[in-house]
Amino acid sequence: MRSLLRKKTTTEGDWRWQLRHAVTRVDELARHLDLTAEELLGARRAEAGPVGFSAYGGWYDGDNFLLGGGAHMGLGPVTFNPNAEYYFLNHATAYSLNLRGTMVVFPAAVASGWLGAGVGFMTVDPDAGSSNTETVFNLLAGAGLNAIPLKPYVQLKFVMQDGDDPTVFTFGVRF
Repeated sequence: MRSLLRKKTTTEGDWRWQLRHAVTRVDELARHLDLTAEELLGARRAEAGPVGFSAYGGWYDGDNFLLGGGAHMGLGPVTFNPNAEYYFLNHATAYSLNLRGTMVVFPAAVASGWLGAGVGFMTVDPDAGSSNTETVFNLLAGAGLNAIPLKPYVQLKFVMQDGDDPTVFTFGVRF
């Protein structure tokens, strides 16, 4: 009986043949689907999580603490990030509403790095005086880990506003 089992050949419809000839690399799968490897990897990135959220904290201009949160939505190679930030300032209340776009420049399975820019509205209401809202522009760079469900990251942001160009350092999680 064993000799009959060993001599039995498999055909393409048999699960044993399919298992032995399974696709083992991305480029083989791409060829099989008539796609380039880049197109296939891009589709996997978009499918992996087009909408998510983030929560973060950090320092505004070196000595003022901030808390923020927002969403991130992938659209092609650009991730849009609408967010809100609250700044803990001495003798004032301040917050900003921003829309940023980022693009991954260092993609990897475990970690990634990105560059981005955005626009926002920052409102400062001093304890003595009237509030002021102005348009701000942001340039940013960040890096984060991708291998765990709560994806930690760090980000450095340069804020360009009328008469002042503070730097913002944040750390947080994406989920």
